Amino acid sequence: MTAALRTRVARTVWCVVGVLTVVSGTAHALKPGTHADIAKASCKAAGLSSDFCTRIATEDYDTDEREWDDLRAHAQIDDGETACVAADRAAERLRGLGYDLPGALAKARASGSIEDVGAVGELVGRALHTIQDNCAHHGMPNPQHAWFSLGDFCEGTATSPDVQDDAAACARTESDAVMRDVARAVAQANAASILAAKSCPPAPNNGPHSNSGPPAVCQGRYLPGPIDACSFLGRAKDWDGTDRTWNNAVVVPALRGAFEAGLAGAANAESICGGDESRLSPAVSAPIVDVAVGAPSCAKASLFCLGKADASENPFADDPTTADAGCTTTGARSGLWLVGLALLLLFARVKRRG
Repeated sequence: MTAALRTRVARTVWCVVGVLTVVSGTAHALKPGTHADIAKASCKAAGLSSDFCTRIATEDYDTDEREWDDLRAHAQIDDGETACVAADRAAERLRGLGYDLPGALAKARASGSIEDVGAVGELVGRALHTIQDNCAHHGMPNPQHAWFSLGDFCEGTATSPDVQDDAAACARTESDAVMRDVARAVAQANAASILAAKSCPPAPNNGPHSNSGPPAVCQGRYLPGPIDACSFLGRAKDWDGTDRTWNNAVVVPALRGAFEAGLAGAANAESICGGDESRLSPAVSAPIVDVAVGAPSCAKASLFCLGKADASENPFADDPTTADAGCTTTGARSGLWLVGLALLLLFARVKRRG
């Protein structure tokens, strides 16, 4: 087989693999990459500079890795918390981020330093992440979330809160609203030009000069590691099958309002429940899941948690795209047809060229 033919065969096999991934995999609406995509689109729609929007998107992406164990960041109910307490803590986080933003903008404009400009991007990215995650999680505690995520990872289902279309639609709407507020704050601080100039410094200003150093800050995206991912998935066994999500008809506007209140200088976020726990009861209660059979499990998850699987098997990794392999797909049925065609082409080439 010639070198050229080997290249074509490799490309064909790669396309087959890519199609199989699309056919059997699940599109995760709010994986880190989608968080970043929504953030960048909302930022650019608000009229802010491309580099500042890229920095915000990167900071949004990295919130999962940096604040993995802080469930306020992900709009979730922690162990031992009521829905009202958890929602208030998420609101207070957003109020604080909004409150800090005008001061951070003024400092960045005055100093012009890369660090101060970066602090602005971090504040906005962290706020967007929580706003977006609430659209998916509705307060869902980790055991309940882990049950659905593990089932999707092992069985190819689409039950995780992070894969629902309405979650992505809500995240886009709320991100647009937040970024309009941010754009007004940037204009008031007269900080647009410094944010455009220094939000994405090159690698020499952001770390070691060697090739082994970290990437430039706007390209430095990091996922939760295997220990964190496996610890989370392991919580599936702790779920009793009861839905504990909160009512997002109440919480979505409350969290956006908390960020806006912080921008306006409010010292504290208002309580979402006002002492009435029933206020956050879900509008439609999800059916109770029969957990008697035990949490979902599979060899793939076991291998990943034992450190014997490729990093691409991280359940929180961005979904691969076949565009990188030089082929495209348009759904499961056409994907299966393309698999067959690719295999036929592969064997035809090998037979023809010997």
